[in-house]
Amino acid sequence: MAQRKEKPIVVIAGTRFPDQNIERKILARTGCNIIVGDGHDENSLISLCREADGVITGSLAHFTPRVIAQLDKCRIIARVGIGLDNIDLPAAKKKGIIVTNVPDYCIDEVSEHAMAFILSFSRQVQAGAAEAKRGGWGISTLHPVPRLKGAALGVIGIGRIGSALAKKARAFGMRIIAHDPFAPDAAFKRIRAEKASIAKILKTADYVSLHSPLTPKTRGMIGAAELKTMKKGAVLINVARGGLIDEKALAAALESGTIRGAALDVLSQEPPPKNHPLIGLDNCIITPHSAWYTTDALQDMREKSAGEVMRVLTGKKPRYRAV
Repeated sequence: MAQRKEKPIVVIAGTRFPDQNIERKILARTGCNIIVGDGHDENSLISLCREADGVITGSLAHFTPRVIAQLDKCRIIARVGIGLDNIDLPAAKKKGIIVTNVPDYCIDEVSEHAMAFILSFSRQVQAGAAEAKRGGWGISTLHPVPRLKGAALGVIGIGRIGSALAKKARAFGMRIIAHDPFAPDAAFKRIRAEKASIAKILKTADYVSLHSPLTPKTRGMIGAAELKTMKKGAVLINVARGGLIDEKALAAALESGTIRGAALDVLSQEPPPKNHPLIGLDNCIITPHSAWYTTDALQDMREKSAGEVMRVLTGKKPRYRAV
């Protein structure tokens, strides 16, 4: 008598999905059992994923070397999103686990969010709205308001999102200066950007937007020393990863007037503690890691990540392999 084949197990860990309908529909052809959990710490994540053949994970679960070492059955970890800083890639490679992400979703959404930050500071939208709310009327509390056309936007990292932002800013008449050690000269030409060092960007740009991945080399790349070199009227924007900025140093720079403002969609700790030094500052706009979000982007991201697990578990090659 033939032995019944054991159903594969797929774990969905550390996501904020209201349901798993999209994933269940796509993974149905694998005949898998789906297990859903948080996995906010190493022990709970190991317990959750130990028997998994495949994992779909958001940014809230951290696959450290210790966690990955326990995943003896796992064939793929599919990151629901772009960033891979919550997965130890060398450990996964050593273990023979495929890691995928979704590098081509939310490009428009995140670049639009960064542009919205620029426009909000340029037109002093928050300050004007606050003035009207408290019964004032006029421009006395807003000036000076420099013209956006001709202002310099420094883009650090000209991958898909950074390049998309540069093109949008160009439509408003901004001058683009950019830095990316991995981009060829042709990439700078495509977005009509002056190629420059980070030091030059910080010294000359009116707006600086970060689009770098979070790595050991880029962690804390904007600290007290870098902030001191920026123009006093400059605005720092981060829609990439919170760890790129020394947040205590940024808070000090904003409180002292070293720079004019900051606009952040990401923080080093999410959700942030109530006593976070940047929350509550009038010259700092913070949104809750929502730059990526539209209903279309959410569906696209979920379909593509689940599709990668389906492909690997049915013997096919993934489309977005990172490791």
